[in-house]
Amino acid sequence: MKKTMMIPVLLLAMVMAADSGHGAIRDAGEYMKKNVVTRKLKNGITVILLNRGYAPVLAFEISFRVGSVDENYRTIGAAHLLEHMLFKGTETVGTKDWSKERPVQARMEAVGETIDRLKLTDPANTRLPALEAELKRLQKEQAALVVSTPYDAIYSENGGVGFNASTSRDKTGYYIELPASRLEMWAKMESERLISPVLREFYLERNNVLQERLMHYDSIGTGLIFEQFMGAAMAAHPYRHPTIGYRSNIPFLSIEDVKKFYRDYYVPSRMTITVVGMQDTDKTFAVIEKYFGVIEERPDPAPVTIGEPKQIGERRFSMNFEANPYLMIGWHKPAFPSRDDLTCEVISEMLTGGKSSRLYRALVLERKIASSISAWNGAPGSRYDNLFILFAAPRPPHTPEELERAVYEEMDRFFGDVSEAELGKVVNGIESAMVFELETNKGIAGLLSYYQTLYGDWRYAADYLAMIKKVTIRDVKAMKEKYFSESNRTVGILLDSRAAGGKK
Repeated sequence: MKKTMMIPVLLLAMVMAADSGHGAIRDAGEYMKKNVVTRKLKNGITVILLNRGYAPVLAFEISFRVGSVDENYRTIGAAHLLEHMLFKGTETVGTKDWSKERPVQARMEAVGETIDRLKLTDPANTRLPALEAELKRLQKEQAALVVSTPYDAIYSENGGVGFNASTSRDKTGYYIELPASRLEMWAKMESERLISPVLREFYLERNNVLQERLMHYDSIGTGLIFEQFMGAAMAAHPYRHPTIGYRSNIPFLSIEDVKKFYRDYYVPSRMTITVVGMQDTDKTFAVIEKYFGVIEERPDPAPVTIGEPKQIGERRFSMNFEANPYLMIGWHKPAFPSRDDLTCEVISEMLTGGKSSRLYRALVLERKIASSISAWNGAPGSRYDNLFILFAAPRPPHTPEELERAVYEEMDRFFGDVSEAELGKVVNGIESAMVFELETNKGIAGLLSYYQTLYGDWRYAADYLAMIKKVTIRDVKAMKEKYFSESNRTVGILLDSRAAGGKK
């Protein structure tokens, strides 16, 4: 959950003596600025390269400034489903015989689209049973022609590790580590699945996503309350929607909707390719240009235009579920690179960053009213203004309401007596964590990719620690009236329906 500890960290890897023959580096930020190579292909793709290390191993990340925040009401969940579908292959990867599979794929898409349309407009239509039977027959026929998990098998045979992808509100990323000798193989395979993907087994995968939703979200109390919380806190902005989609709309995400989302948003101008490891950067760029430079340049879609209206009063809700009680409190705030976001990052560490932090020490160790407490600064995304959220579990027999009152008491105390010594200790802790967080090529690639993709400049990674060190006590105290007010907060309470008096 923590941006500071997860992303903006590149010190130890850059400071190590004799790394890539550069010798000891005193200033990690300056090292990055001097050694990271940034180029742009003619079609608009940004390429970031860093030569480092002794072993001929490369970490690759392809990221898109595309996430669930870019979806409309019709396509909620499309970004996540598309990520799944891009593992299914192309006309040459993932098939035993494309000439035989092609007509099956085409017929399956036509039948599936008809089924979806009838279920939405005419659910009692007598044609549905026959169409559903035909779809099952086609799926079985296709299964005999498909190679399961094709990329996993190919990459594993060639020394690949960590092949995966992720989709968030803000971005989508595809990553792997491979021997440097497999650079061209990677470029060929990844460019091909971006240029001509085949969305095979779409309806099976859509159902898999629905099952993922039911298993990991709908059956978990903390997952349900977070979803409800975002809906309450964000009245208008698309950050309110879950990346995975809703149980009610996932079954109706059409293959044409997903294809259109791909065409509209997977455009070169939103794409960043990052390669970190022992390499000749000129040769790497030439290979990338050869394979990715042929991707068609397409217009960049308009960014999200709807903003979140200013909150003018506390929002509260409670829900009942068969789970332990839980409390969430959130406040609206600006996103990075705002100085206020950096200040809130420092506050999150002061309040919940370890056993000596203010809220953990007071509520968990001393008053014993909470069993856990944590903070997320920048929820649920960082491209647009977001939330500072506290998550807390009351310790029986204490209730969420008791814990909520105690949180406000301790936060008032914090803003009243926070000291320079406390600020310095926390900033030093952030620096120490940054030093040890990312030592790998993969971590560095993720860092550079994150800042370039979300904010248009990887150099924020180099400057982050210096920006944190500029936060003052005055900045910290100013946040109370500026953001941490009653009128700006949302409160969500999860009650255990199994307890006496709980409602089912």
